[in-house]
Amino acid sequence: MNFEKLLAEGKIHTFRATPEEIKNTFKLAERDLKTAEKNLPGDSDWAFSITYNAILQASRAFMFNSGYRPASFEAHKTILQFMKLALGQPFEETISYFDRKRKKRHTAVYGQVGIVSEKEAHEFLKIAKNYVTEIRTRLKL
Repeated sequence: MNFEKLLAEGKIHTFRATPEEIKNTFKLAERDLKTAEKNLPGDSDWAFSITYNAILQASRAFMFNSGYRPASFEAHKTILQFMKLALGQPFEETISYFDRKRKKRHTAVYGQVGIVSEKEAHEFLKIAKNYVTEIRTRLKL
């Protein structure tokens, strides 16, 4: 895993997280998955946004465990770039999918109501659960 470009661009910084910080950050992901599920059916936009946050928190926990944290500028985008590098080829398509959802989540939160169908929210939640499980396994939590 070569994160030199992200470091050189100031997108990530080295960071020494405690095991407790890593666990607590990962617990946010688990909480968000449960909350997203509770919002379906009913509020697809919000369930979608919470699902996205679960992915973000699991990824942050992984970054912390790897000795890095994102810079505050474009943090969400940077986290996904980091994860694409960290997880490699088997996850490139999944991370690209998450990046598309990142953009849609922005619209759902800041721009337009009702853009996420219940079907899309359920599909996203299912993929997110698998991803969070993979991260948990890699973190040995």
